[in-house]
Amino acid sequence: MTGKEAPIGAVVVGTGFGLFTHVRALRDAGFEVRAIVGRNRERTAQRAAPLGIPLASDNLEQVLADDPGVRLVTVATPPHAHYTPVMQAIAAGRHVMCEKPFARDLPEAREMLAAAQKAGIVHALGAEFRFDSAQALLRRVVQDGLIGDPLMFSRIYQQPGSGEEEPLADWWTDAAQGGGFLGAFGTHMIDQVRSTLGEIVAVNAILRKLTTTRPAMTSDDYYNVQFRTQSGCLGVIEAAMSFPGPFVMATKVAGTKGAAWIQSGSAFGDPEEVWIKDADGARQIPMPAELVNPAPEPFGIDELIQTEMDRWHTQGFDVAPYAKLFGQMKARIEGRAPPLPDPAGDFSDAAAGQAVLDAARLSAAQGRWVEVEAV
Repeated sequence: MTGKEAPIGAVVVGTGFGLFTHVRALRDAGFEVRAIVGRNRERTAQRAAPLGIPLASDNLEQVLADDPGVRLVTVATPPHAHYTPVMQAIAAGRHVMCEKPFARDLPEAREMLAAAQKAGIVHALGAEFRFDSAQALLRRVVQDGLIGDPLMFSRIYQQPGSGEEEPLADWWTDAAQGGGFLGAFGTHMIDQVRSTLGEIVAVNAILRKLTTTRPAMTSDDYYNVQFRTQSGCLGVIEAAMSFPGPFVMATKVAGTKGAAWIQSGSAFGDPEEVWIKDADGARQIPMPAELVNPAPEPFGIDELIQTEMDRWHTQGFDVAPYAKLFGQMKARIEGRAPPLPDPAGDFSDAAAGQAVLDAARLSAAQGRWVEVEAV
């Protein structure tokens, strides 16, 4: 961008995660956040003011009609409320980034994908973990063939259950609204598998509620999903939001010529390394400079933090990966080559991930392996 060019305008839909992460990451990527949209105009204005966002509204269509300088819409509402703002943005000819889980179900995901493709806009999924340093390097290691053909993948993540006394967002605890850990965190793992190993074609899943302190909660806080990819790789992804005992996080993939893994610390956010073991022994893979992310900076306005999810996301771990995601989008909007070779996920990935999510939920309900529908 030269000194004569105005920054691309963006509007954020959602006053929780959108406020804590999207706004900061958009600004870091060179966008101008011109408005934020929420359900209640007065409350939205109160939350927008400390961040210096010039306009707060409860009407996305009006914002887009009034401001042609807004070219990008980011949607960070609960998953059951993604469809309307996404379709409104597409109808107005704006580029869109939508959070995950993408939709209520696969038919809705297909409809949003078809609309975006027909409109010819730039569209992206909020799969920021693609730009997590260690996960991005592991993906390159596997796709560059350093361990041969992948045979087995395992990722496990278990939180000990801290913060159970804090409230969760209403939608998060309600299965009918798309809540639960499989949707909130499992979609990241599903995208990691798909972007690293290829399409998932079948799943066998367990969903459970382990917490004993949230009696009204109907959604899952634990999942275990076995899967098979199109190439024949087998694997399992498992995560728990509340599993007493030590914190556990591990990612490993074994192939025909060796194995690779992410060497994690004792807590989320600790520095991670990528290692491989093959015929030459075990060794660390150097982290390329373009994959290094700056240290996270916590969100500094405590009075806006209301739920456990707010507390989690205000630690700042996902701001730098999101800034890279938005940087990829910005380049495409401007007609430039993206700054990184690693592609951001788009609505095609979103729909494919939704198909896996739907299959996993059906599998858990029926206690059997389920084939994943093609998008």
